[in-house]
Amino acid sequence: MSMVAPTSTSVPSPAAAPVLSAPVPPQPPAPTTTPSAAPASRRWSFVDRHTGRRLEVTCMRGCDVDHSLDAASPSDPDDIWCQVDSTVVCLPINANGTPENMRVLSATLNMLPFAESIALRAPHVSVEVVQDEWIEGLDPDGLATVIGTLRERLEHLEQMHGRLEVARAEWRASR
Repeated sequence: MSMVAPTSTSVPSPAAAPVLSAPVPPQPPAPTTTPSAAPASRRWSFVDRHTGRRLEVTCMRGCDVDHSLDAASPSDPDDIWCQVDSTVVCLPINANGTPENMRVLSATLNMLPFAESIALRAPHVSVEVVQDEWIEGLDPDGLATVIGTLRERLEHLEQMHGRLEVARAEWRASR
């Protein structure tokens, strides 16, 4: 895919170009952990509140959910899940007329050991596209499809950035 090279790297003065959206807030650096650095799996048990039976759970490697309340009192098996959270990135989204920082492109690695769906019992990923809007239950192929789609959109945004640079330069020159 060809990219349009920016023709100007200068930033227009505030008087020359009105700000039409809120600036993107600085983001914290992403953690530099690797899958091998994740803690070992934890084993624990809880009492099924419906049957009174004690059920064993083995968390997936790296699970960062505190299961102490689940283990301490009878719980519904449907409420038991393991999760590895992701870092949070926010962008100013204008959903109601005013930009508001919202989470974008977060992802969690999940496992629901007692889910009705066998697919959800295996590790899977959920992607939060924008705050509270999810693509859930992704297997490796499904996640690869999402990544490919986002990669294509990123290439489009990079092209649009080049076009914006050119349009802004032409606009400044015509004033």
